[in-house]
Amino acid sequence: MGLQTWTEILSRITSQDAEDLEDLIAERFPRSEAVGGDVFPEPVAVLRRETQMRDPATVCVGLRVLEQMPDVADRAMRLASFALERQVEIVILSHCDRSGFERFGFRVELVKGDTEAARAACEEQICRMWNIDLVL
Repeated sequence: MGLQTWTEILSRITSQDAEDLEDLIAERFPRSEAVGGDVFPEPVAVLRRETQMRDPATVCVGLRVLEQMPDVADRAMRLASFALERQVEIVILSHCDRSGFERFGFRVELVKGDTEAARAACEEQICRMWNIDLVL
């Protein structure tokens, strides 16, 4: 993301939020709670743990979100300013269905798994994909 993208994100940040429609549509379109498919299978011959999937010159910082935050607009403003100032990519590692950062245009990756080990494996795979060295 460059200067233009972060400027657009900064211009979208507001404390107002849309209503959550999950409860309204849950009866008609129930969410699947089936376990599985959370982590892509790792073919031994193609991908290795050391393989970088992003440009090594790009610095990515991950932000772990364990639950939806009430003051997400303030944090989004700080994160976008930090990314713009330091010229880094921000990737949100969300352990909940809705972190709140989606509405501003941040890159949000959903971390899934039925156990702590499965969630750690999923997060580790996302970190390798984005070349994230630092997770806050």
